[in-house]
Amino acid sequence: MVLKPLEFSHCITDSPWFRQSLREHEQTLEDANKNIKNIENHCRELLSCTKKLSQAQRSFAKSLSEFDIETVGTNQTDDERVIGTCLKEFAKLINQVEEERMKNAEPSRRAVPGAFEKKFRTEALGKTLNEEKRKYEKESSKFYSSLEKHLHLSTLRKNDFREADANLDIQQYNFWNASLQYVSEIQSVQERMKFEFVETLSSFLYSWLTFYHVGHVIHEDFKPFLDNVQVKVQKTRESYQATIAEAEGLKEKILKSHAKSGSSATMKQGYVYLQEKSKIPKTIGRDVLVKWTKYYCVFSKETRLFTMIAAKTDTKNALGQSVSFKFKECAKRSSDSIDKRFCFDVVAEERSDVMTFQALSEEDLREWVDAMDGGKTSVFSTARNPSCSSYQQTHRFHYSMCPLFTPHS
Repeated sequence: MVLKPLEFSHCITDSPWFRQSLREHEQTLEDANKNIKNIENHCRELLSCTKKLSQAQRSFAKSLSEFDIETVGTNQTDDERVIGTCLKEFAKLINQVEEERMKNAEPSRRAVPGAFEKKFRTEALGKTLNEEKRKYEKESSKFYSSLEKHLHLSTLRKNDFREADANLDIQQYNFWNASLQYVSEIQSVQERMKFEFVETLSSFLYSWLTFYHVGHVIHEDFKPFLDNVQVKVQKTRESYQATIAEAEGLKEKILKSHAKSGSSATMKQGYVYLQEKSKIPKTIGRDVLVKWTKYYCVFSKETRLFTMIAAKTDTKNALGQSVSFKFKECAKRSSDSIDKRFCFDVVAEERSDVMTFQALSEEDLREWVDAMDGGKTSVFSTARNPSCSSYQQTHRFHYSMCPLFTPHS
């Protein structure tokens, strides 16, 4: 925008064109004052947002550094080591960038908004639009008021026009002086804005852009590591895709062969239910009540060792309370000897307790019995205590009124 110049000679004539031009200059300064205040507020907001952004970036870096990528298997490959440590390297990069950001932003936060306000809105624009303008308007009003009174002096009276003329000359001089001073201040502020305001703003931008330059340098230093990570990730992706294809083929093969996860040539394992005693209040008339508890059992044909693990929610404690014993004999329960399907009895070498288990299916029962070489069938007769079994095995052993086995660590 180009304004008409305010000439000193125009201050003396004080023409309507001068007044109009003066008003345009005043309006320009008022707009500049508002705009500089707006820039100042946005600058403060920008610096505040920068601080919040830096805090968010550091929190993000902290979460990256605390995250561990676990490796499945016994040993880590070189690619897995690089990928496993890359998040911590990313966190170091972010923290390094944020240190540079705050290093450049902190001086601007302390100096720039204050410089805007001090140099222009208070000292320059404020003084010109308030103090100098009031002086000019005061002297202008005083002079023209005196001029009207002076012109109304009557010649019919014996007035001392010399004194009135002298006073009017003094007021006119003061008015011209105030007008010249006011125009001079306006011109000064307009010129100072071209270097003081722009210089402060350019210093701010220089500091601001320095951060981006430093960030670019940091990025260039970090780029080889980042490229290496990308290569490792791509190799891992390709390996994953090959593994998935292989796993799909293996799943199809297992499904087609109807393989059981717990059966093998030398071992049988899987979930079964054990018949156990459960204490109930004496007011009910019976001491015990039968309950079926879920266990994960493993039987090794080579060692003839039978291990039981209670199926609890807390797997860690359940593994610590596992029970193992030497297997002696096993027999399938006949369908008319118990009110449950898929049942078989197991006897340990160290004790005479008979443990009654329930398999998950007919096929699962057959696998358990075959694994433990238990081809015989137990003949069951109900005892007085329903939680015990008394039966006569026609070929090998006889137990009567036996308590159920209750495992404990």
